[in-house]
Amino acid sequence: MYELQVEDTVNHLSFETFLKVMDTIPELHIRKWKDEDVRFLFKIMYWSGLRPMEAIRLEKKDVHLRTRTLDLHQTKTKGVDYGMIPYHFVPELEAWIAEKEDGRLFQDLKYITFYFWLKRLGKMLDIPAWTTPKSESKEMTVGHLMRKSIGKNLLAGVHIAPDEKEYTIYDVQALLRHSDPLVTGKHYLKTDINALKKRY
Repeated sequence: MYELQVEDTVNHLSFETFLKVMDTIPELHIRKWKDEDVRFLFKIMYWSGLRPMEAIRLEKKDVHLRTRTLDLHQTKTKGVDYGMIPYHFVPELEAWIAEKEDGRLFQDLKYITFYFWLKRLGKMLDIPAWTTPKSESKEMTVGHLMRKSIGKNLLAGVHIAPDEKEYTIYDVQALLRHSDPLVTGKHYLKTDINALKKRY
């Protein structure tokens, strides 16, 4: 298996810490949104590898459970783009979304509000990516941490069942919707290019 660090760093959140984040959301005492809705915002971002605004802007009609796709419309890099929903997340997402009215899933949520949630969670759980100043980390990871983390966790084998094949950089490239696996590996996930060369 390809050796990747899976502990918390300035550009990575371990899955164990991701679960702690889910458990800690009630301690934010958010009044306008239900804790479960905030959890699902994080879960959608993580499992589908979305950028913050791609998840925040999602409407109920954008979620297609049968085809396991998310209509993302215009994104940072494409005029029309689609995200994917993993098989195991479908039942949970289906149950949650059934209770939602038509329109935006996270009505009136703005990025700055979401950003402050992350910074508070960073302090509460001592998460390097959300507490280290950008001038130190040289990373733009605050909002993109879930997206980067699912990529690294898949490559490191964190979410592989015993009878499944390992995920490759090309699988992760497809999930993150990058045009080039080198962008995914070297520049985005900051993997060791020599280790990638040995593996492929």
